[in-house]
Amino acid sequence: MTGLATGVGPALLAKALETVSEGSLITDAERRTVYANSAFTTITGYRPEEIIGTNCRFLQGPETSPETVDRIRAALDAGETFQGEILNYRADGRPFWNHLTITPLHDETGAITHFVSVQRDITDIVDERDKLSFDANHDALTGLPNRAALRRHTARELEGARETGTAIAVILIDLDLFKQVNDQHGHAMGDVVLIEFAARIQTLVRRGDFVARLGGDEFVIVLSDLPPSGGASRLPEVLRRIHQAVERPFPLDGAEAVIGLSAGIALYPDHGSTAADLYRASDEALYLAKGRTPGDDWWVAAGAPDDDREPPAAERAVAALGPAGGDERGVLEIGRLEMHFQPIVDLDTGAVRSVESLARVRMPDGRLLSPDQFLPFCSDHELAELFRRGLDQTLAQLARWQEEGIELSASVNIPPEILSDGDVAATVARTLAKHGVPAERLSLELLESGSLSLTESDRNVGELVQLGVRIHLDDVSSGFSTLKRMTELPFDVIKVDRRIFDASRVRPLHVITLLAAIIRLGRDFGYGVVVEGIEDVERLEVSTILGAGRGQGYLFARPLPAAEVSAWLAGFAPPHAPDVITTPLGALAFHWAAANEQGRLLPPLEECPLTAFAAGVDERLAAIHAECHLMGGDRNPAGTALSEALVDLVCAEGSRL
Repeated sequence: MTGLATGVGPALLAKALETVSEGSLITDAERRTVYANSAFTTITGYRPEEIIGTNCRFLQGPETSPETVDRIRAALDAGETFQGEILNYRADGRPFWNHLTITPLHDETGAITHFVSVQRDITDIVDERDKLSFDANHDALTGLPNRAALRRHTARELEGARETGTAIAVILIDLDLFKQVNDQHGHAMGDVVLIEFAARIQTLVRRGDFVARLGGDEFVIVLSDLPPSGGASRLPEVLRRIHQAVERPFPLDGAEAVIGLSAGIALYPDHGSTAADLYRASDEALYLAKGRTPGDDWWVAAGAPDDDREPPAAERAVAALGPAGGDERGVLEIGRLEMHFQPIVDLDTGAVRSVESLARVRMPDGRLLSPDQFLPFCSDHELAELFRRGLDQTLAQLARWQEEGIELSASVNIPPEILSDGDVAATVARTLAKHGVPAERLSLELLESGSLSLTESDRNVGELVQLGVRIHLDDVSSGFSTLKRMTELPFDVIKVDRRIFDASRVRPLHVITLLAAIIRLGRDFGYGVVVEGIEDVERLEVSTILGAGRGQGYLFARPLPAAEVSAWLAGFAPPHAPDVITTPLGALAFHWAAANEQGRLLPPLEECPLTAFAAGVDERLAAIHAECHLMGGDRNPAGTALSEALVDLVCAEGSRL
């Protein structure tokens, strides 16, 4: 043997191979097994005496890739080394992913005498990789493909349709009355409806049809392989089946929710040749469907040649806005602006010292429009007017509350475009003086995702800060844009986007880690932190444990008309004691914080909030928690076991929703 020192023989090499953690197998030139180390037995379950003299094809099984097997055979036949991943099977039939390296050994003449293979079980790595890939392409709440997956699927189907001459339909769906579900039952119950709708819709489409969730209550269905002529004739039957998804009420916790559907449909090649064309056409059709009158179909096809029909109500209303519609009035002239106020609660004390002022528009027919219903139709001029009127109403209300003995501060949302307006500081100063409200009781909230010209706004922000007005950064999530914005402007408070909780039932540790990082970042910058979207006790527990300071959401109160705020304040009591843990997600957050936050000490077992929680779950969890304390902290095997048990508990709760 070349490359070996004197005295190093086969026995010593075999003994050395027994000490390594990776499986090792040696075959002769005919690929019959002549040696297997103990790690090979540990990984595969096969003992050496069972496999000596056999070809290692025994590791292959029904899901082993034939292409990978062919690559292995070609490499060995050519006398080359093979390295790659292959799905193998253990002796008990369980599959595992094997990172396999096979190297030929040659004698002095160059002839192959043996093959040495090294196996490493990478099942956990492959599973995590597959999970990350799944998460990147699927909606965390419903498990449906997401926007990124939709783009790729539509591109593939369009390419195929061009080659085969077939048609494609893109159906954009919006859930009617879904906002009322959130308003009446809370966002947690709204999530229940979304999950159930996604499950129902998948059973009603054809095999091969593609269903995706864009976000919120918007879904997309892509129908492929439609006939090139008359494809639209297939749609009524498909749509009839789709509508069955909402023809039964959605059971909630002791209640039921009834929703409807609106849909816009675009066909390839009739309404566009690219994915962007089809999305745009279906979105325009959906807009028409949302404005339908009673008796109209719940769906509208793009470019329908029905030019003589009267436009739906929403279409007429939007067409009336601006000179092109023959009516100079904007949405604020057609409707009446009303500011509603959502309390912001101190999570430690339960005190309420501030509210967020939120715009609503009351239409002549009594309907109350939320910002997502009217802001898309506002011009820059109307946005500026909306800010001025909203600011005036808010400060007038603060003055009235002051007269009643109620001292509150308020925050008002300001579009980035308005913050760049050279008159904004003067406008704010005049309105503060008009109502006699101290500047420090006003905050302006700037959307984290908003576009902002810093060169134009720096002076305005400086003037606002000199007045004493506070600047808040709204809808903070993560990423470079957040960090960049936080270093550029003198914020007083950051507000954490409610969507951070969207994946809490499927990736709870990711959510807790991200939320903790944002809260810690805010504290390090010297900012106050407000968590938005606290809709239930578990979100309250997590936010409190991680040190958010303040929060707002439907658990405390919906946005209230000004007339209801005084009574709410008089009757409000914190819904939860800050030192009590009652939910699995809260328990996981406490355990995570004890293990990861510097300076946080694990309390004695009898004083630990997890003690009562774990005992209320089962004896096993209580025993793991007690062992964690006995081992002196959370960073030990018992701490890992407790974390895994709590993650399983959170995910199990999510699967029951």
